[in-house]
Amino acid sequence: MNKPFVALEFPSVADFGLDRAAEVLTRGFSDYFVPIVSNPGMLLQMARGDSVDLTVSRVILRDGVAAGVALVARRGWTCRLAGMAIVPEARRTGAGRAVVGYLLDEARGRGERSMVLEVIEQNEPAVKLYEACGFKKTRRLLGYAGPGVPDATVPAGLAEVDLRDMAEVVTHDSLRDLPWQLSGETLAQLTPPHVAFRLNGSWVALSNPASPQITIRGLVTEHVVQGQGRAAALLRAVMGKFPGKTWRLPALWPEELGSVIADAGLTLTPLSQWQMERSW
Repeated sequence: MNKPFVALEFPSVADFGLDRAAEVLTRGFSDYFVPIVSNPGMLLQMARGDSVDLTVSRVILRDGVAAGVALVARRGWTCRLAGMAIVPEARRTGAGRAVVGYLLDEARGRGERSMVLEVIEQNEPAVKLYEACGFKKTRRLLGYAGPGVPDATVPAGLAEVDLRDMAEVVTHDSLRDLPWQLSGETLAQLTPPHVAFRLNGSWVALSNPASPQITIRGLVTEHVVQGQGRAAALLRAVMGKFPGKTWRLPALWPEELGSVIADAGLTLTPLSQWQMERSW
């Protein structure tokens, strides 16, 4: 018996509407490893901070019914699949693979040269989907959390700096191509209550330090003084400046740089990610 024909359409998130797209994302992520509740404000913030292009991000329609959303960010010759969620009843129908293929074709048509993404390593179906679409693993990304090991005395040289200045250092002094969300382009979009500090050639960006949990949004050491333990020393210094906090670094930190975070007393979190890329 022949399967019934299913019509797939991929309208842009901008045309579909932010409210409706956020509802579909929330449904798709409702049983995710970390459930995510989306709203229009979050989508607009992603457009600003992560360069998500809502005109090329797509809603998946199966026979006119919303089945998922795929968010696409763009910078230069590279685009990024910034998030994709399929609602539970539409999984294992081929909708995810269809929209990824569609997005790759669109990216090539726009003149972009590669697409990158991050996927939770423990999410084996998603990893297999992206591999089937031609993506290759480039490195593992780790997360860390804990109270840290704060300095008993805050170093006199610890200075607050403009987040834009730190973004420039990350762009020019990082010896490695950092993940999208740790890049200088992303950091340049941060505003208060985010803060940044410098100590002895190392720079760190933090989420709101008034909150009980502080997220490390970026970390870099100027290349002329790298390899001297200064980044870990900076982390211990800001932990001393803001005592009694829980510290967190999402699973975005390259595995090969893990010793820097461990030296500040933070421990690995359970979930890790693969950074993946498809070039043409």
